[in-house]
Amino acid sequence: MKKLIILVLALIAFTATTAHARIYIPIDQPADQKFPIAIPDISTGMGKKIADIIRNDMTLSGYFRLIPISAIKAVAKKEGITAESMNFSFWKAVEAQGVVKGEVKRKSGKLMVTLRLFDPYLGEMLVGKQYKADKKHLREIAHRFSDEIMEALTGIRGVFNTKIAYSAVTGKGRKEIFVMDMDGFNPAAITKNKSINISPSWSPDGKQLVFTSYMRGNPDLYIMKLGGRGLRKISPGSGSNITPAWQPTGKLIAFASSVKGTSNLYTIAARGRKMRPLTRSSTIDIAPSWAPDGQQLVFSSERAGGLHLFRTSLGGGVNRLTYVGYQNDMPDWSPMGDKIVFAGRDMGAFDIFIMNDDGSNIQRLTIGAGNNEHPTFSPDGRFVTFSSTREGAASIFMMRADGSNQTRISKGNGLLPSWGPQVK
Repeated sequence: MKKLIILVLALIAFTATTAHARIYIPIDQPADQKFPIAIPDISTGMGKKIADIIRNDMTLSGYFRLIPISAIKAVAKKEGITAESMNFSFWKAVEAQGVVKGEVKRKSGKLMVTLRLFDPYLGEMLVGKQYKADKKHLREIAHRFSDEIMEALTGIRGVFNTKIAYSAVTGKGRKEIFVMDMDGFNPAAITKNKSINISPSWSPDGKQLVFTSYMRGNPDLYIMKLGGRGLRKISPGSGSNITPAWQPTGKLIAFASSVKGTSNLYTIAARGRKMRPLTRSSTIDIAPSWAPDGQQLVFSSERAGGLHLFRTSLGGGVNRLTYVGYQNDMPDWSPMGDKIVFAGRDMGAFDIFIMNDDGSNIQRLTIGAGNNEHPTFSPDGRFVTFSSTREGAASIFMMRADGSNQTRISKGNGLLPSWGPQVK
C-alpha cells in the first residue's frame, strides 16, 4: 500500500496553557454520560464519506452522542472551517461540546483533506490536520482523524486505524484467517489454503500473524506476513500446537502443545527452532496470554478440576486466579496491565467476564445473548472485541471494556478475533 503522506498544519501549535491539555472525557466516563459532538457533512461526495466514517467511529466508541444532522445542516453549510467563520453561539445552543469541520480539495492529482475539531465554548480549535493522499486512502484519513479526536478529548490516542484478525468459515470444513479494519470494513483473506486456520495472534509491529493451521494435516504453528507472503512453519514437533500468543517484545511465541501427550504450555522463538516447556502439568494447560511486561502469562488449566485461570512467569511458579465458575477459558491480559478479560461458561452458555490481574473483582460483561467467546483487548485497553452467536452464526462484536455499547462489526461470520497493535 502506498504510504499515506500526512502534513500537520502549522497553525495548530498549542502551548501548555491552551485547551488542548484539558481532559474532556475521563477514561472511565459512565456509558450514560456521552460527550455531545457535532459532525456535519463535508461538501462533495468524498467529503461526506469521510464525515460518515468519523461519525461511525464515534458511535462505535460508545463515548459520544452525535448531534442529529437535521439540527445542524443549515448553519453548518453557511460556515467555513475557521474559528472566525463559525457561529459558536449556535453550536452551544444545540449543546455540542465538540464540532468537527472539514473540506476536501484536489491539488496536483491528489486530495488535500483538512479536518479540524473545535471547542465551541472556548471558541478555539483543539486539533487540526491536513492530509494529502489518493482517493483510495479516504478511509484511512477518516480513521486517523478519529484517532486525533480521541487523543484531544481523552488524552489517549484512538484505535480507529487499527485492524482485527479473525478466523471465518469459508466452506464445509474450511476456515481461513481474515484481517479487517476495526470497524469491520475491508475484510481480506490472509490464508487461502482451503484448510482449517484458527487462532491468529499479531506480531508487536503489526506486520505478521502467527496462527494454527491444519494445511499439512497436523495442527501446527505458522507465521505469515500481511498480504499472504512469507509463510513458514515454526512448530517443530508433532501433536496439537494451538492457541499461539506473540510476546510483546516480539522475541517469543507462547502456545499449547500436546507434543508429549498432555497439553502443556511452551515457548518458541519467533524464528522457530527449539520449543521450551513453560508448564509441566498432568492436566490440560491451554490459551496463554502475555502481560505487557512480556514476562508473565495468564492461561487456562484443568489442574484444579474444570477449566480455571492461572498465572505464571518465565521464571516459573503458578498461581491460581479464579475460584468461581467451571469453565473459565480464553483469557487476554490488558495492554494497560491491570485487567484480564476471559470467557466463562454460566447456565450452559459462554459469556465474557473481566477481573483485576490478581483475580479479584470479577465482573460480567455479557449476559443472555448467545455464546460470547474469545475476548481480546484493543491496544489502548478501552475496548474488547469478541465473537458472539447472538445473531445466529458466530460473528465479531466489540464493546467498551465496561461491557457497554456492544456492537457487531464483522459483515460476515467470524470467530477467534485478535486486535492488532497500534502502529504509526
